[in-house]
Amino acid sequence: MALANIVLADAQGTPVNHTFVPVGVDSNGVLWFEDQSAASPIGFWKISYQITRPKPAAPGESSQNRVIRVKVGLHEPILENVTNSTVSGVAPAPTISYVNRSNREYIFAERSSQQNRKDLRKMDWNLSNEAQFVNMVENLIFPY
Repeated sequence: MALANIVLADAQGTPVNHTFVPVGVDSNGVLWFEDQSAASPIGFWKISYQITRPKPAAPGESSQNRVIRVKVGLHEPILENVTNSTVSGVAPAPTISYVNRSNREYIFAERSSQQNRKDLRKMDWNLSNEAQFVNMVENLIFPY
């Protein structure tokens, strides 16, 4: 499948679409996408994709402990609020205040079927919209 932009709406009162463009694979085999709408690259929101496969099987090796890992991350750096009122009149360089992140890792037995993988992905997506999950993530309230 060819690389394509990923468009995700945020949770603002009037949602804004963020377009993440593919920027390439780093030295660790992670594919990166960036929302390049921030004023400075230090503030670009990012998506990361990675697939890790087991080493080639040896003769007679069982598939029992062999797994494929699929990792997806969403990284949203929040820039520090700074003023332009410096002595020199030069605005300070943009600085990251903190980074909110979401990381998902899917661990599939090498012998899992495509239907097994579809089921896990679909149910995981549904879980992220389930009321207790939403309350825990958005309001930091653990279900009781």
